[in-house]
Amino acid sequence: MNTCVGGHSIGTTACQFFSNRLYNFTANGPDSSINPLFLSQLRALCPQNSGGSNRVALDTGSQTRFDTSYFANLRIGRGILQSDQALWNDPSTKSFVQRYLGGFKGLLFNVEFAKSMVKMSNIELKTGTDGEIRKICSTIN
Repeated sequence: MNTCVGGHSIGTTACQFFSNRLYNFTANGPDSSINPLFLSQLRALCPQNSGGSNRVALDTGSQTRFDTSYFANLRIGRGILQSDQALWNDPSTKSFVQRYLGGFKGLLFNVEFAKSMVKMSNIELKTGTDGEIRKICSTIN
């Protein structure tokens, strides 16, 4: 599991990036991995066919603090993005989430996150035709 996903402890996302989970995720309706009470809250924040520009905290209840509540939210079905919630639902990554929750006041997560950031900072700069800066992260220029 990439520890850097814990960066979702801070910030928001637009409804357009996850609203499919709230209404017609499957033939039976919403994504069943979303806590039912949380589903109603998200639907109020992101009404169906509203355009999707409303924003929602990625870490509800702690969006301005870098802490482990993001992982606690995953445990109770409050992951905003499908890829986030999958960290708890997938047996191959669930143990990492549990480990970060079990650390003393988030110490394990903080240490691992710092190591990941250092590792990323050592990635060589791509220049010329070796890479590109995307104008929209989810789309190749």
